[in-house]
Amino acid sequence: MKGNKSVFVISLILIIGFVFCYIFFSGIGKATFKNEFWEEADIGAISQIELIRGSDSKQILFSKEHEIKVFVDTISEAKIKQIKESASKINESYWITIWIAGDRKFGLRIDDNQILSVFNYEGSENNANLYEMKDQSIYKYIENLF
Repeated sequence: MKGNKSVFVISLILIIGFVFCYIFFSGIGKATFKNEFWEEADIGAISQIELIRGSDSKQILFSKEHEIKVFVDTISEAKIKQIKESASKINESYWITIWIAGDRKFGLRIDDNQILSVFNYEGSENNANLYEMKDQSIYKYIENLF
């Protein structure tokens, strides 16, 4: 009887362990910019998007609905992972400001070291989050705009 209880307890622990590992590891690397950021921002209410290149302060302003939609759609599928800090060297940064109904609401900084910083100008608890971008497609897209 004791042998059956031991086998049951060990089996239960293994099953719980496998379930935990599956849940934990299946979510890693699957976050996108869309589900981490755009759900908080009301995309339909964006009145303009301002991009500034850090090295020379060159500026691009998107204020037409079509331009805003193309920009949002393009960066939405970026695969990202939240991180605590970044110690990588930065050579170039792009600053992006999201204006909603004429007010500055969100800011993004995308660095060439693949780090994305998100700022909420309203001072929410998610005021300054750092993310690591899994590929260079978004950085290259923004770089090519200039």
